Amino acid sequence: MTRVAGLRSCRVAVGSSVQVAVMVALLAAWPPDCLTAQGQYPTQPPAPTGLRPVRFPPFVTARLANGTDVIVVEHHEQPVVTISLSLPAGGFYEPADRAGLAELVADLLTKGTERRTADQIAAEIEGAGGGIGAGAGEDYLTVTVSALAENVPLAMDVLADVVARSTFPASEVTLTRTRSLSALQLALSQPAQIASRIFGREVYGDHPYGRSATPASLRAITRDDVVRFYSERVKPTGALLVVAGDVRAADVRQLAERAFAGWTGAAAPAPAAAAIPARTGTEIVLVHKPGAVQSNIVAGYTFITPRDPALYPLVIVNRILGAGADSRLFMVLREQKGWTYDAHSNFSRPRGVGAFQATTQVRTEVTDSALGELLRQLEAIRTESPADSEITAAKNFLVGSFPLSIETPEQIARQVANARLRGLPDDYVIRFRERLAAVTLPQIQSAARRFMTTDRMVIVVVGDGTRVLNGLKALGAVRLVDVEGRPMAEADLSPRAGGLAWEQGRLTAGTSTYRVVVQGNPFGEVTRGLERTSEGSRAVLRVAGTTVLGPIVRQSDTLTMDAATFRPIRFRQGGTVQGQPTFVNLDYEGTRVRGQARVPQPPAGGLRELNLDTALAEGTYDSHQLPALLLALPLAGGARWTIPVFSGEEGSARMFAVSVAGEDSVTVPAGSFATWRVEVTGGPVPITFYLTKEAPYAIVKYELVGAPFVFELTGRN
Repeated sequence: MTRVAGLRSCRVAVGSSVQVAVMVALLAAWPPDCLTAQGQYPTQPPAPTGLRPVRFPPFVTARLANGTDVIVVEHHEQPVVTISLSLPAGGFYEPADRAGLAELVADLLTKGTERRTADQIAAEIEGAGGGIGAGAGEDYLTVTVSALAENVPLAMDVLADVVARSTFPASEVTLTRTRSLSALQLALSQPAQIASRIFGREVYGDHPYGRSATPASLRAITRDDVVRFYSERVKPTGALLVVAGDVRAADVRQLAERAFAGWTGAAAPAPAAAAIPARTGTEIVLVHKPGAVQSNIVAGYTFITPRDPALYPLVIVNRILGAGADSRLFMVLREQKGWTYDAHSNFSRPRGVGAFQATTQVRTEVTDSALGELLRQLEAIRTESPADSEITAAKNFLVGSFPLSIETPEQIARQVANARLRGLPDDYVIRFRERLAAVTLPQIQSAARRFMTTDRMVIVVVGDGTRVLNGLKALGAVRLVDVEGRPMAEADLSPRAGGLAWEQGRLTAGTSTYRVVVQGNPFGEVTRGLERTSEGSRAVLRVAGTTVLGPIVRQSDTLTMDAATFRPIRFRQGGTVQGQPTFVNLDYEGTRVRGQARVPQPPAGGLRELNLDTALAEGTYDSHQLPALLLALPLAGGARWTIPVFSGEEGSARMFAVSVAGEDSVTVPAGSFATWRVEVTGGPVPITFYLTKEAPYAIVKYELVGAPFVFELTGRN
């Protein structure tokens, strides 16, 4: 009896409602030969087959007459091509006081040439079925163009044009710098970004790899700096041109020679770099972010260069430790402990020395416990041999997923370029899987013991120092800094009552009107009026106003505060948000606030009701007092304050960090003014205010960082 025939005869007539209780009887009635036939199905997965070689397309190398190295990867599966040109012009080569210059130059390369405007560049590339972009990393600046294969000559010509003949229009320099500043200010309000920046500085010290752009460094960059960096660094000798896709190598060589004709020269010598500091022990750097509801943790150290033979076993070590949802960090910190949504590890691979880091974000109350467990996992991966099953799973994933990273011409170009720029051999990409698969347990053990240096770590914790400092002290030495990395004393964690000195004479009665602009278009109007009055025998200041933001927001509000101390007395707000009625009613008495609120509930939408009865720290203000408080501060260059506030919309207190970041000349509909630029962080989004330097003191402009809203003074009376 054949297997099929035997199975067909093994049918037992039963009703459609067979119950579990009769299954044993059915099995007993099953013909013996049918059980044998069923047993012919495999009960174990098949043994793994040998590693099939990756189907990597061949590539050809050459060098242009001007010294540019060329790699052509022929990949004819799709009629598209990606061209990338990388030059030794990354952040490593920036002046120390111009951090962010390389990225700014990269952004500006596509903003106009001797032959094309920015709009023409974009239109031509989009018409060719592709796109163009540029960016700068630690070591290299890279410009990438993609297009349909039939338009490769045009793509090559545009690439050569932006690299060899950029003009850096002054207006584009100003606009790009402004956008970079806005993006940076938003990043500086995000704990993960703060942790990353301070970790880099702590690990690398004064070495260029440890630098990050700051508002001061970006504002210091002039068009002359841009042109000088471009003239010194964007040169063909030492550049790498990678072309991948539906092309022929011989054609590419001819196109490139023609497109880059006349572009000659070598980059200026690289500047001397400061040595990376040698650590002798582990230190915890606590970055105090007042009011933070979670702690961001980054722990790590300097690691290897990409050319170290230990790379392959360390890739496997990192996968086991924290590079996947089945890794130890993820399984322990998230799945077992429930402390976080994510925990992972990775290591950077610049051309020089990279850095390893393990990262997680946890609830404030478990900060010390989570860090302690993270440290235990780091020590275990160094001292204890991984299980065979862990090694097998890590290898299977890494080896099996690698082909997915070289599917498209763009991916292929990136892989080949990264290997060459890091000084790796030409067969690195081709033999990557093979070398990973060949890693042995002794190699893993040796690499982990040598490089996972848990006794000389930098641990950065961004969180509320008032709540996590004591717990962290139990784990090791703690150094306290603010979000910009400036040293703090433990006494600075809690602002002292009465620590703010107001200049009441700076507040003058009157009404200010602002237009609201969104991406250059009028979108609404805001009015703010201040009057001095009294309630019984008490002198008060009353601030009243209206806000209209298109069809979205229509609100009016009134805030009353003590004229002598500025302590809030009451706040009333009413109106609609997206057609839904909202309100906030707050009454302050001593160190307590009571009230009710109906406010929007992002991101889910709808409204939420709040009943408030909360004790406040001495010296807490209402968040809506901020504009008046700023006007009453004795503004001066470099001045900084921390202001505790209560937000009725959130039903909680938070800390506003106020800093005078510099001076600006600002022109708005109401006129041109010399102003202090004041940056406020700690709220839902950072806000930049521009306040007049001379009386009558007024806010002439303010903007939400990372959002398109700008408020400009149109009149005051």
